[in-house]
Amino acid sequence: MGKTYKKSAPKAKVATELTKEELETLQTIIQKLNNGSAQIGSLEIQKASVISSVRLVQQDLANFQDGMKEKYGNVKINMQTGKFESNIE
Repeated sequence: MGKTYKKSAPKAKVATELTKEELETLQTIIQKLNNGSAQIGSLEIQKASVISSVRLVQQDLANFQDGMKEKYGNVKINMQTGKFESNIE
């Protein structure tokens, strides 16, 4: 008896690169990711600047409070009227 050969199905073509649409989608996603990362970096720089400014204002407040304490003693001040309030609780 002779050998029987089955005809094999043609091999599927193996892709070697993305389609144009897939490449464009990938590039768009990566660009959005890069833009987001750049924005985060910019915001972090702004955050550091604001933190520095707040620290300076806190120091200004502490210096002012020290001056007022030296001038008026240890009193409470009504922030709306500027009048002294009782310091006894």
